[in-house]
Amino acid sequence: MYYFLNDNMQYSKSGIEQAEINRLRLFNQHDIPAKIVTRIFAMDLTNILRDAQIPRQNFVNLFEFFCKSTGDTSQSFTMNDFPLPANTTTTRKDNQLQVFSQGKMLMIIYFRKDSEEISNVQYFDVNGRTVSMVWWDVRGFKCLEQFFDWEGKISQEQYYGQDGLVHIEKNHFLNRQGKESLSWRILNYKGSSWVFTGMNEMTRFFYDELNTLDRHNVFICDRTVECDWGLFHMKTPAFKVLHLHNDHVSDPTDMLHSPLNNNYTNALNNWNQWDAVISATPEQSEDVSNRFGTAIPTFTIPVGYVSDEEIAAKHQSFKSREKNLVVHVARLAPEKQQNHSIQAFMEVHQKFPDARLELWGYANGDIEKKFKAQVAEAGLNDVVLFKGYTNNISEVYNRAQIGVLPSRAEGFSLTLLEAQAHGVPMVANDVKYGPSDIIQDGQTGVLTEDGKPQQLADALIKLLGDQKTLKRYSEASYENAKRYSEDAVFEKWQILLDHFKSLSQDEVTV
Repeated sequence: MYYFLNDNMQYSKSGIEQAEINRLRLFNQHDIPAKIVTRIFAMDLTNILRDAQIPRQNFVNLFEFFCKSTGDTSQSFTMNDFPLPANTTTTRKDNQLQVFSQGKMLMIIYFRKDSEEISNVQYFDVNGRTVSMVWWDVRGFKCLEQFFDWEGKISQEQYYGQDGLVHIEKNHFLNRQGKESLSWRILNYKGSSWVFTGMNEMTRFFYDELNTLDRHNVFICDRTVECDWGLFHMKTPAFKVLHLHNDHVSDPTDMLHSPLNNNYTNALNNWNQWDAVISATPEQSEDVSNRFGTAIPTFTIPVGYVSDEEIAAKHQSFKSREKNLVVHVARLAPEKQQNHSIQAFMEVHQKFPDARLELWGYANGDIEKKFKAQVAEAGLNDVVLFKGYTNNISEVYNRAQIGVLPSRAEGFSLTLLEAQAHGVPMVANDVKYGPSDIIQDGQTGVLTEDGKPQQLADALIKLLGDQKTLKRYSEASYENAKRYSEDAVFEKWQILLDHFKSLSQDEVTV
């Protein structure tokens, strides 16, 4: 079994989550057993998986695993299933139902958005202090109960399974230094209860339990900060693979001596813990080998591919695209440098008053406020639009004439591949890693220097002002994307699969 290790899976997905989903689909198509693995509790996980079209049998979550709640069967849980105490009165406001007894608040019942299904119930004591919260999974069963202390802080959490029993318990307490500490308990598992001093220890136990379900398992670590400790401390033997999704150093001008990217510091400082390393481009594979040596094999495998269906699809007519529409598709984050796109677009708009810039992606922290302030100061509120996250990225690309990606660092960039697959020429910074591998400079897009928004502006103005050339770039983009077909990318994976197959056979022989 191939396990793809992540911390969480949400509705809004970064490139790492999308890469895992792409990989899972590719493995399924070739009958390679694989599962995405997460460790964070989520009451709406079932809906998230359906939304992402991830089959239940190809996904395992720590809480669902130990709480025995891996079923997909759902039932609604409404007020018809929640009898109120006698002699109470209620007041409804939006998605809340306040329940009173003898004039005092007894509880607040919260409903899911645009639904009459109960999400959670907050209980109060006679003094109006919150004493507990009870939560329901989207499948209709009680999944979590939280208890609060006199200061209003959570003192204990109990996680329930579909059988109505508590299977995981989390306790909050003060240690000898007066700092809050946590302990976890897995209850009634294999006839015993298990105690852990932190989430990492419980994660390690989880990985070991998964590892006992089959032999010769391969754990591919996609989120190192959250997952590598548990992987490194496993007590059962397994193959461990580091997947580099981003630049592995903080200063790409000095690949041999630069401090490591914080996301990979622990993973790379424990280099000998890995059985293999995956990077998305030949350049990064070479840089990794030059710095860490070749004792651990490095495999070059693109994180995405263009499906056979996409390749066979009818191309979007260039005439039907929205003239002078520029799109920047990436989460709103400092390293994606949407501020440079906005700065460059100021000149584009002066040259083409009908031009628009759409920024697609969810925001990290409060950076969206800064970008919106920049747009307002430039007087571009009507033409620079923050569109948020979408699952239908094809619709975005099919409307656009051109895209921009002025990142200061990349690992491969699914954005560039997806844009090319939809016939969208890209103007992107030529940074480590990916843009120069995907974009054919001067044929399917333009490569620019990081930190020089003027080059972005010049390239956009030149192409938007030459619609014939832009159309030619669009047609060439469709053809360029074929280099990353399902078969081409799976050939890269097959090399790694054969490697671990041979190692497994060697173990059997020994």
